[in-house]
Amino acid sequence: MIGLILLVAIPLIELALLIKAGQWIGFWPTLAIVIATFVIGAVVVSQSGLSSAIKTREALARGEPPVTAMLEGALLAVGGVLLMTPGLIADVAGLLLLLPPVRTLIARMALRNAIVAGEVRVERHRTASMASGEFTRPRPDGPDASDGPVIDGEFERLDERPAPGSKPSTEGRAGSDGTAGGGAGNKRN
Repeated sequence: MIGLILLVAIPLIELALLIKAGQWIGFWPTLAIVIATFVIGAVVVSQSGLSSAIKTREALARGEPPVTAMLEGALLAVGGVLLMTPGLIADVAGLLLLLPPVRTLIARMALRNAIVAGEVRVERHRTASMASGEFTRPRPDGPDASDGPVIDGEFERLDERPAPGSKPSTEGRAGSDGTAGGGAGNKRN
């Protein structure tokens, strides 16, 4: 119900403020302000994606989770959209979101609330056996518990894959059942 009231009330307040501003400073200066903030908002929206991507990449390069950079980029885009909407309240809110300290403060408050609601965790593991090609996950309390990232997934060695159009070689390779050539599990349909 509150959202519905705000949905109706905010445009009416914006319209009343634009009319009042037109009476105070004149129609043409008010129109110039609306057009100027639209252009500034369009520039901000077009640049926010690029700056967010750069900050995200920098955070990843430092080994940090890019949550803050992505959230600040989203807030910058919201500020640009607010500037593009006609209205003085939206323009003030959009201009406030263009200020880095305000964006950082809002992002930190949002992250603090998100962390209270859930758990955000970054794990880094590295074992000595990774260099030998043996991939094992160390115990979280082990000595190497915070040396590198853990990536769970499947892999295929490209140097062992047969070339397209040639018959796969079964010499010297044991399948999952221990038989040469892999047994029935490696047959293709």
